[in-house]
Amino acid sequence: MELCAACRKQTSWTPCMWCRKPLCETCARFELLAEGCGTVVPAYYCETCVADPFCNPNAIFWQMKESDK
Repeated sequence: MELCAACRKQTSWTPCMWCRKPLCETCARFELLAEGCGTVVPAYYCETCVADPFCNPNAIFWQMKESDK
């Protein structure tokens, strides 16, 4: 049983799509990625990778969400 790398409180549920850190359901950030013609792939990122355009092609939307706070 591995603990979440972000909160260290809950059991890990899935790895970050980019850095592979183990994440619990609370800390994993859900994203839908478009691949190919009409294909959508679910992805989970850690808080750092979800807002990094090098890791997540939709990072701009997370950056905009954070700037609205």
